[in-house]
Amino acid sequence: MTRYCDWIVDRALPLWASRGFDAGAGRFRERLTLSGEPIDVPHRAMVQARQIYVFAHAAELGWFPQGGPLAEVAMASLRRDFCAEASDQASFAFSIHPAGGRVASPVRDAYAHAFVLFSIAALYRLNGDHRLLDLADRIVNFIDMDLADRTHGGLHDCVPAASGSKRQNPHMHLLEAYIFLEKAAPGHGYIERAADLVALFERCLFKADRQVLLEHFSPDWSAHPDPARTTTVEPGHHFEWVWLLGEYTRLTGIATAHWTGPLFDMARRHGLSDTGLIFDELAAADRSVLKNAHRLWPHTEAIKAAATRHADGDAGAAAMAGDMTAILFDRFLDRPFPGGWIDHIDAGGAPLVDHVPASSLYHLFLAATVAQTIHG
Repeated sequence: MTRYCDWIVDRALPLWASRGFDAGAGRFRERLTLSGEPIDVPHRAMVQARQIYVFAHAAELGWFPQGGPLAEVAMASLRRDFCAEASDQASFAFSIHPAGGRVASPVRDAYAHAFVLFSIAALYRLNGDHRLLDLADRIVNFIDMDLADRTHGGLHDCVPAASGSKRQNPHMHLLEAYIFLEKAAPGHGYIERAADLVALFERCLFKADRQVLLEHFSPDWSAHPDPARTTTVEPGHHFEWVWLLGEYTRLTGIATAHWTGPLFDMARRHGLSDTGLIFDELAAADRSVLKNAHRLWPHTEAIKAAATRHADGDAGAAAMAGDMTAILFDRFLDRPFPGGWIDHIDAGGAPLVDHVPASSLYHLFLAATVAQTIHG
């Protein structure tokens, strides 16, 4: 784990603070070419928020002190270029054009708003600026008024909505945001909101009869009408929920091991290839492989999940975390240039992407902070 944390501090953070940051615009790059040059594509609010989190948390830990000013500048540009603010609400456009900051997509996306709240939690922990909590309150108001489904519960994917279908993923990241906000500013009602999302997980997302977490649903949380999506499960999200539920337990004392154990076991038993790489997708019914390719991020989530299970007494979890770290270095990290990564590979290990996305740093960095709890 030491090698992994050193790589984050010595290579990844310096790269994304320099080549990965547009000082003139005050925002982070969306992606780099395979030779490390910025690519002129729309910049997403979600990516800005993830990078603000990374550099604010890195500064708080003392891993990268200069990350604090970068995070503050990026938060200012995020509000300037993406945000529509009113006295009681604030919402963020999905993406902007990098040149000039014009809005590229005005869609208000639940997933992106979860990450903006997450970034606010990290920056508030660093600088204690109460104006950030005021912004968080206005974002929560927007979520309650425009994104929440007051008929069936949970969140609409976005407004305006392309369809009424629902996904588990925005709910997972909103839970993450509320947990981090509760840690940063307890007593503001965030843990109660987290409890509502855990209840939704139990009621709609986790299927106890099959011990799996489903991804896609109809508007009323029944089975998705598309047979190809009805039973899709992602081992990476099983691992991610293990860690999140463990964090919820640490905050509240409410037991979640009756979920984290089955989630972890399903992903560990059925989600790994013979070489230890994590499959993109499985079928819920028989655990067969639906997508035999491998993204970087599920391996970082497996490290976090292993840390949770290790704390719960799983004797093999620490070794699994070590295995996942080794796989990251063997298959994904420090290529095609130092501090970079290959984000997606096929069954044979060949790259499936022609760029290096900034969005993966959030996964890599957070896993490194969690990994320390296994070996100190």
